[in-house]
Amino acid sequence: MYIPPEPAARPAKPRRWPWILAAAIVVAALTATLTLVLLGNERDGKKVASKSTASPCRDQKLKPPCQGISGWILADGSYESTTRATPPVYVAPTTPSPPPLTPADFTLDLKTYSKKCFGSAGCNVVVEPALTYKGSAETMASHGMCSLTYDITGDESGTVTDTLSFVGTSVTAHRSVLSTPSSKTKVTVKIVSVSCT
Repeated sequence: MYIPPEPAARPAKPRRWPWILAAAIVVAALTATLTLVLLGNERDGKKVASKSTASPCRDQKLKPPCQGISGWILADGSYESTTRATPPVYVAPTTPSPPPLTPADFTLDLKTYSKKCFGSAGCNVVVEPALTYKGSAETMASHGMCSLTYDITGDESGTVTDTLSFVGTSVTAHRSVLSTPSSKTKVTVKIVSVSCT
């Protein structure tokens, strides 16, 4: 029986990675050297400005911009011989709020629109308040929206309380219907309070 001889073992492949690593290091060293040479040549052709870390202030304890005895030492080292004036602070003008309105600032009258009497049974009277301000229109307008409460007497069921509103000289009021016990009953009005928002 024939037994073929065993094949010879293959020789191991040489390791290539140490050569690749060495080549990479050489390329990096050459690149760094070339960069430094080029930068050196560029500096020879140009004057490189040196950065000064010294403070521009005359007194080294101060930081720029520095205030001197009779002026300012600026960050560039220049000196202003007169002291800078502090700019005035802007203060918004204040408008004094007007004094609150009171019932004494107004007069209120009742304007009669209709009156129908029924003998001894009394009368039906329709009235509307007419407001007059004793001050100026500008002062009245400066209070914004206001309401005025008033009482009407003369109705057979008792006092009628109502409210009108106004903004400046524009007044919003509505009519009241009263039933008086007699044709001789006097209908009167009185201001109770004034409030503004």
